[in-house]
Amino acid sequence: MRPDKLWTCLKTLLAVMGMVVFVATAPARAAPAKDAVLIAAFGTSVKKARDAYAGIEKQVRLAFPDREIRWAWTAHSLLKTDEKSSRLSPQEALAKLATEGVKNVSVLSLHVIPGAEYHNLVKTARTFEGLPKGIRSITVSPPLLHDTGSIKAVAEILARGLPEKRTRDEAVIFVGHGTHHPAGVYYPALQYYMHQLDPNIFVGTVEDNLNLETVLAAVRAKSPRAVWLVPLMTVAGDHTVNDLFGAQKDSWRQAFTSAGIQVKTVASGLGENTELVRLWVNGLRQ
Repeated sequence: MRPDKLWTCLKTLLAVMGMVVFVATAPARAAPAKDAVLIAAFGTSVKKARDAYAGIEKQVRLAFPDREIRWAWTAHSLLKTDEKSSRLSPQEALAKLATEGVKNVSVLSLHVIPGAEYHNLVKTARTFEGLPKGIRSITVSPPLLHDTGSIKAVAEILARGLPEKRTRDEAVIFVGHGTHHPAGVYYPALQYYMHQLDPNIFVGTVEDNLNLETVLAAVRAKSPRAVWLVPLMTVAGDHTVNDLFGAQKDSWRQAFTSAGIQVKTVASGLGENTELVRLWVNGLRQ
């Protein structure tokens, strides 16, 4: 078993054991706790990028004013930093909600595709659901891209939100994280629908098939006057700062510049687009 998966299993087991011990010994509550929304994001080490999370939480509170709102980060590496005391993993967050007497939890997934992180989140939710004296019901919303309808909707929103100063002879490249998980097919699917709307819009990924080399070749074939690099990620975090806009020669910005193509950038993530956040939040109602 891979170390990261082993660590996930151990954390889930320890959290469940701790929750069971607590509920078995906790005194009866005078009144039931309110239902909760647990917002689950990958997380980011870039503090400025976290402003997008505040905006997302605001929309969630407006949509569900009667529910407790909590957060969890799914990236294990980000939970091991010095600031861990202010962050909880999904296992820790659900265990805490259970000990507080919450019976119904809606998990809002802020993932872009149903990859490994998303499926681990679903498994964690199933582990905690229905335990004696624990959380009675846990639902998990779909990620942003999860079916044909959602792909079309996201493509249309992205096309409407292109940079105002962009001209039709300039290419726009939305760059996502990428994955080796089968869910990576959602990226070329999005590319297909984006091309229907504008042939100079491309989708790339930091990892896997739609990588820098592949996208650079496709863009050069179009001979654009310039390219706009836009993160296809929930927040404009480390991948945006370094892999996309970094000064190192293997960044997307430097690669296109070296190819003689002018580069323009948009340093905002998907979570700063109100329409896209609405799609995520509406997933809680499905």
